[in-house]
Amino acid sequence: MNRARKDKLREQIDGLDVHEHAQVFSIIKRYTEEYTKTQSGVLVSSESLPDTCIEEMERLVAFYVDQRSRMDAEERARKSLRKE
Repeated sequence: MNRARKDKLREQIDGLDVHEHAQVFSIIKRYTEEYTKTQSGVLVSSESLPDTCIEEMERLVAFYVDQRSRMDAEERARKSLRKE
């Protein structure tokens, strides 16, 4: 898996909330025990993760991003209906 794809995934994960981070971490734990817990979070080397793990995380993150986008669109639609 190329570096740009992993960097994009990291950026998307950074934008998730704490509960979504927990779900991503549950995927990581299924594939590796090589991670470091710190006060600010969990550090994982993407080099230690198999491509299947990365792909599963991409699908989950895409789901979260899609759901957030849909919720935002619905909120805008509700606000526009209130103005009318």
